[in-house]
Amino acid sequence: MRVYERNRLRLKLVTWGLAGVMALSLMLTGCGQGTVPDNSGQEPVESVPDSTVETEVSEKISEENTHHSSEIEISSKEDFGRIYEDLTASYVLTADIDLGGEVIEPIGHFEPRSNAPEDEETPDISLAFTGTFDGNGHSLSNFTIDAVDKNGVGLFGCITGEGSWVKNLKVDTIHVKGGNYTGGIVGFADFGSYLEGIELTGKNSVEGVFLVGGIAGASHADIKNCRAIVDVALTEENMQGVGIIVGGQEDGNLENCRAEGSVTAGDGCYSIGGLAGCFHNSTYAKDCTAENIVIRTGDGCWLLGGLAGHSGTYEGAPTLVENGTVKNVSIQTGDDSERIGGITGGGFYASAYKEYYPEPSKSDIQSCSVSEFRVSGGRYVGAAVGYSYGTTTVADLDGTMIWNDSESEEPIGADDSVKLEELK
Repeated sequence: MRVYERNRLRLKLVTWGLAGVMALSLMLTGCGQGTVPDNSGQEPVESVPDSTVETEVSEKISEENTHHSSEIEISSKEDFGRIYEDLTASYVLTADIDLGGEVIEPIGHFEPRSNAPEDEETPDISLAFTGTFDGNGHSLSNFTIDAVDKNGVGLFGCITGEGSWVKNLKVDTIHVKGGNYTGGIVGFADFGSYLEGIELTGKNSVEGVFLVGGIAGASHADIKNCRAIVDVALTEENMQGVGIIVGGQEDGNLENCRAEGSVTAGDGCYSIGGLAGCFHNSTYAKDCTAENIVIRTGDGCWLLGGLAGHSGTYEGAPTLVENGTVKNVSIQTGDDSERIGGITGGGFYASAYKEYYPEPSKSDIQSCSVSEFRVSGGRYVGAAVGYSYGTTTVADLDGTMIWNDSESEEPIGADDSVKLEELK
């Protein structure tokens, strides 16, 4: 396994000493590296980087991602069905649409460009949505997606290409089940796309195997001015990446987003957050709020945070986490879980990857607020960060926590006095 261009981190199955076989699913989109967990049961293989792949795909998208000169108006259930017929077009919603509880298919879906290892996480653009969708302040409501055998599941299963986006959309009362990369609105948001002004309200649930979020499951896209009230869950143990806004955010930034609801994951989970599973290789995550959230995990989990499970970069400037607010958030986990913080659990580090990443990733946490933050279980718990190691800095924190019934203002749970080899 190697570091890829854009610091793409791919997931890999490894043997975990005390926990048996553990899916250390760090992957390109959102949180980590290696190959995607294979729902078919086949053994995943490690990719071989090809520096020309992303350039070729980008050029092809630029050639093929030509939207219609005018937007196609969508004002009824019948109109909604037209979107599936042309995944390259530009659409605008001109009326609220109630889909009446129907089971619908994702608009576009994720499949690798080819069976070659270097293409396993490059979307086939002929199957993805490469157009634009303007909700125009209107709503789509009352639908179900049941695609547990698929990757890239959401209202839009996969969006890719420069200039592709979803914005100004209200969504209400949805239930989404998928495999890897499952989101309420977008399953897989690739480079070049962006999400803005999306609201997910009402009674909603989103669940999947790996990288699961209310707005997006796996995202390289910038996400701005989004709000979600939703219950999100990882359906298998030893899996990574769940948050109410986004399961795994890599390279893209978050701004002015708000999360409320619940987060659930099993034993051995990691990168678990109220707002996001992670801000991995992001430039910034600012002005975001996690409020009225209950996070429940099994035992042996790591990197849990009120705002994000982990954050940071390995090259260049640290990820800036600024003006984040965490209020009335509780984390209920096992005694053997570790690195738990009001803002983030810390920088990404795993003993299985110490050959490649000998230190945790770097973040600057500035001007954040934590209140009514409660943790039961775990170790290395801080009002701001669970574990710093000197690669995560905290400044101007207004924060308190209650950990196992004891109140504390300690911003950092553990520093480099706890050796890396003592961590999971």
